[in-house]
Amino acid sequence: MRTRFKVLAALTGGLSALMVLTAALTLLPGRLPLPSSGILTGIAFAALFPLGAWTVVEGIRTGTERRHQWLAFRCLPGRVRLVVGALVVAAAVNAYAAATTESSRQTLDVREGRYYAFETSPGRRGTVEVSRQEYAELMETDQRGSLAVPGAILAVLTALALVSGEMARPAPLPR
Repeated sequence: MRTRFKVLAALTGGLSALMVLTAALTLLPGRLPLPSSGILTGIAFAALFPLGAWTVVEGIRTGTERRHQWLAFRCLPGRVRLVVGALVVAAAVNAYAAATTESSRQTLDVREGRYYAFETSPGRRGTVEVSRQEYAELMETDQRGSLAVPGAILAVLTALALVSGEMARPAPLPR
């Protein structure tokens, strides 16, 4: 496999692992000393689009048919398949956990020592005051969702980069 595919897979896989691990840490009880979700989400999306475009371009450049992708994935070494598969599954589980634990409230603002959230339930739309504890829980829930989705997308991009690299490998010479 050429170096550019390995670099692409390392970048997408490493960033995906960081996002998935950080999203998984928000499931632990208590407040974690994580940076704000805006910083981590900004990093994830700032890297997601160029890496996604690079993966798509490399996939198009290989010029092979889509039906051969599974066979190319099976040609990867066993440990690589295991790590990529585990990363995709962990990202999907985190994204599912983020989607199912969502409440009808979203973090909004802190003004004059009071905590406010935005209520999204159909009957009570609008701003409501919440306790500090509930506000902290809403912050972690928002952070989990905003990190799990880019982590899952980057995990799939890792698999696609490795498959494209395997498909671009020159065919062995006939003997």
